[in-house]
Amino acid sequence: MSKIKPYDRRSFLRQAGIALVATGAATVKSYGFSAHEPQFSNQKPIQIGWITDLHHGFCKDAQQRLKVFLKEASKRKLDFILQGGDFCHPTKAAQEFVALWETYPGERYHVLGNHDMDLGTKEDIMKLWKMDKKYYSFDKGDFHFIILDCNYILKDGAYIDYANSNYYIDQANRDLINPEQIQWLKEDLANTNKQTIIISHQAFDEIWDGCSVPNRLAVRKIIDDANNNTQFQKVIACFNGHHHLDDYSYINKVHYFQMNSASFSYVGDGFGSDGGRAMYRDPLFAFVTIDPSGRITIAGKESQFESPTPTDTKHPDAARLTASISNRKLDFRSKP
Repeated sequence: MSKIKPYDRRSFLRQAGIALVATGAATVKSYGFSAHEPQFSNQKPIQIGWITDLHHGFCKDAQQRLKVFLKEASKRKLDFILQGGDFCHPTKAAQEFVALWETYPGERYHVLGNHDMDLGTKEDIMKLWKMDKKYYSFDKGDFHFIILDCNYILKDGAYIDYANSNYYIDQANRDLINPEQIQWLKEDLANTNKQTIIISHQAFDEIWDGCSVPNRLAVRKIIDDANNNTQFQKVIACFNGHHHLDDYSYINKVHYFQMNSASFSYVGDGFGSDGGRAMYRDPLFAFVTIDPSGRITIAGKESQFESPTPTDTKHPDAARLTASISNRKLDFRSKP
């Protein structure tokens, strides 16, 4: 990886380009850019408002929690806001909730979560959200963002969309990415010269409860190949919701962020205060800054569990469950 300081990067690229012309070195890929350095245009940090797992239709105060997030987001100069899935059901009761989300005046992005298809199909929820594609990518400033859909089950050798709660099967055959999407991811990464952030509902790292995406290694191989085929770190981070955890891991130079639910930890019958839920007193969300200089900063929130807490009920995983999203500062150019 280049050790050129950020303020020297443009002059370095200009000099490198002159040298390549002089020597005839073949470092330019067929898609028209150098594999040696990412393209930086303005060195402007990207500011993101993040919220996930609000569970409208399951949590009675989801709309109020969303209001708090939108109020805070509106105070900041954000490039976009994003909800990480398990947002709502495709029902008439959710229309007001979605309308509230759409009051935010800036750019807004959706990620499909498994519970969004509890009471309908992907097409139903996408129509409600005005979402054009199940998975997609976009550029923002000096960065490339990829949104993935991990909501497939494997049945009789076929990958089938989640719909109407059909995913309540064994873990090995659900929360999957379909082969077409894996191929699309490979091609999408090959065709960007920007450093990339991958966002999904379910996780691609190794979670203590074993419930991350079953074919996650296929996704991580594509990430590793993309990084190894360039002389810069193309994929710098992966963000997900779903697991209602505040956690972080570092695998093959990629940062993996588990972003906690806005609302609760699911602890099961006999442990939670509200239908198996250990509710957070305050809504959780985060503001993420990604700086071309090499820094990811997460400004999270800390709350408390409503009583009885997982500790009060002696939940076996109480030590791992927190009512928080941690503040973090990490360098994506080197090991943290």
